[in-house]
This record gives sequence, structure tokens and C-alpha cells, in this order.
Amino acid sequence: MSPEAKKALSAAIRGLRTHLLDGLHSETEQTYLLSIDAAKAGLDEVARERRGRLEGWIDEQLRALPEKQVRKDSDREAARQRLRRDAEKQAAYTLLGRVVMLRLLEAAGLHKPALVTGAWESRGFKEFRELAPGLVRGDRSEGYAYLLQLVFEDLAIELPGLYGHAGVGELIPVPVDMWRHVVETLDDPALAECWTDDMTLGWVYQYWNDPEREALDAKLHARGKLEPHEIASKTQMFTERYMVDWLLQNSLGPLWLAICAKNHWIAEVQADGTLAELEARRIAWRAKREAGEVALTELMPLHTPAEHRWAYYVPQELPADASGYAPASIRELKLLDPAVGSGHFLVVAFDLLHALYQEEARHRGEAGQPQWSDRAIVERILENNLHGLDLDPRAIQIAAAALWLKARQTCPEAQPRRLNLVATNLRLAG
Repeated sequence: MSPEAKKALSAAIRGLRTHLLDGLHSETEQTYLLSIDAAKAGLDEVARERRGRLEGWIDEQLRALPEKQVRKDSDREAARQRLRRDAEKQAAYTLLGRVVMLRLLEAAGLHKPALVTGAWESRGFKEFRELAPGLVRGDRSEGYAYLLQLVFEDLAIELPGLYGHAGVGELIPVPVDMWRHVVETLDDPALAECWTDDMTLGWVYQYWNDPEREALDAKLHARGKLEPHEIASKTQMFTERYMVDWLLQNSLGPLWLAICAKNHWIAEVQADGTLAELEARRIAWRAKREAGEVALTELMPLHTPAEHRWAYYVPQELPADASGYAPASIRELKLLDPAVGSGHFLVVAFDLLHALYQEEARHRGEAGQPQWSDRAIVERILENNLHGLDLDPRAIQIAAAALWLKARQTCPEAQPRRLNLVATNLRLAG
């Protein structure tokens, strides 16, 4: 993704964050009249029941807080307002994540006809208006919000974390005009290249969290103290792609070489000279930089998929006992990201593991057999190799969606039985 596209995406997401949070807060107040006693609010039966569920959730969360945080009435009221904002934030982020993911699916050709691409002029929406004019007539969104909901319900079958039940966020009313604003903002031509980039979901997560983290940085600079509920926001940093590549290539890379040694194979990047060629090219590239023949920021050219997968690998001697500790097969590897965020490390690891699975099949003389088919490899990687934890349930939503998208782009027929992703921020009332 180019710097210009990143800048445009950052501006779009930050702007949508402000618009969504302010709009949902106002809509929630207008719908439930939370500032008025429920008995005097004059709500209809549906609004009264939903307000009761929202207030019940807030009460449950209050009981789960440490007593020292809610000793005074003012503390309890501040906590109630924060928890209400949390519910609104959950609804806002889920709405945004669902639309962003659908836009990515459309760009990958995995969802047709397009509905978000082109917004109100999209092919999918035009066909819907022609086929169901009765649903369009008299609707403020001309049926667009209704169609989006139908699509989301369909996607919930395979992506329940993002498109399924949204918990308390479902109690936050979303005005139909807000759908249009989100979709049209994301349809900006300046964002076009974002929708074919593996890292877009991660950058969306980063840009969404930036305002909170910046506020916490200012608080710490003023010698303030972080509250427990602020820790997740402070630590939500997106790792640049080159850092992820370096770390994975210098961890999975040596491990793969040890697996090869254990099985008396010669890794293909050694046998075909890829590692030697990369090292020779690095030396020559450094010399060009020192001579001023290339800019300091210009990247060394890479020519093959294997070179991209090993570009950051630092040649090193394996310890004598490395093969003894290595698993016998890449299929036995377990990779855990304990702060998984948007799943960036796991998405990049997926590509590397997929190539190593294919290579192992060739070493074993089993390429083309069912257990080494693309579908079998993709399902095995997701079900057995990759694992992630995070404090933020929103992060797990996005990580699951990113891995699912990567899997579908690699093998549309893949149907993993599970994704090993867990949100650990669990609070129970006493």
C-alpha cells in the first residue's frame, strides 16, 4: 500500500470513527431517552424492552468492576457513562468492520455482485431495486440498509465472529443515513488500492485506535496513570510489514531448515541457490548505497516468490542439536501470537507455511496426493498451526476475518472447522 493510500485510509477511518461514535451516541439517546427515568420516558414496548436489556448489561458490567473503582456515586455514574460508550463503540466498530470486509471480498472476487463497490450506484443495489421495488418504496435508504443486512446474515454462516451476533452492540440503534455515509466514504477512489492489500484490515484497526492511543500518550506525558480498561488501547500498535517478514523469516526459516536436516532433505532455497543469490545481492546493494548509486530508502529488487519469502533471512549456522528439537513435519508446528491484534503476523505466516507445506510434499514424493491438496493444506494451517490471543474482542473479530479472507483467496473450497483465536478480556460479576 502506497504512503498516499495509507494517508487517505487513515483520514477516512478517523473521520468515520468520529461520525459513528457521535451519531450512535445521539441516536441511542433519542431512541431510549436514557437521561429520563424509564417509567416516565413514554417508550413503546420494543424500545422499552431494548433499553432494559442495555441498562441490564451496564449493571452487570458495573458489578464486575473492582469495588475501589465504584465506591462513590460519582464514580458509578462515570463508569456507567463509559460502559454505555463502550457499547456504542462496539456497535460502531462492528458496523465499520463489516462494510470494510465486504469491500475486500468484492475486490477479491469472492462476493458478487458488488454492493459496497460503487455504493448507491453498485450493480448489486441496482439489481435489488429492480427485483424488489416494494421493499425500496418509502425506505429512507431506498432499501440499501435492508440489502446490507441480508448480505451480512448470509456471511454470518462462515464469519460468525464479524457478521454474527454482536452482543450488546446490537442494542445500539443505527440510523439508515449512517450506512450511506460509511459506504460512500469507503468508495472514495483515493482508497482503491487499499482493497487489494493483505494488510488493509490491520491498518483499519490501527487507524481506528489511533485517537484513543494518542489521548493516552498525552495522559502519560502529563504523569497520569492508566486505568485497567485503558491498557488494551495503549498497546494496539500495528507492526510494519517488513518487521513481520524479518521476524517470521528468522524464526520459521531456521526451523524449516532444521526440519529439513532432521529428515535428510536439502531445502529448496539452498539447493537452487536462492539463499546464496540473496546474500550476494545484499552485499552488492550495500556497496551501491555506500557509493551513492541508489537512494538509502530504495529497496533491493526481488525477482521470485521464493526470494520474497526469504528476503530478510539472515544466514546463520544452525546449532548442532537443532534438528533433534525440530518437529518431524511442518504439520506439527504450533505458532502462537499472544498479542495477535488484527492477525498481521498470522496472515503473513500463513503464506510462508503454505509454501513450506508444498515443499514438504515434494520432499516426501507425495505432491498431488489428497493430504497435500491446497484445501487440506489451508485447513490444516488454520486448524492446527496458527494460534492467537488478544485482550480486545474487536481484534479477534478482525484477525479471524483476515485469516478467513487469506484462506479463501488461496483456496475458495477450504472449510476450516475452527480458528484458534481467543479474546481473553473476560469479566465476571461477583
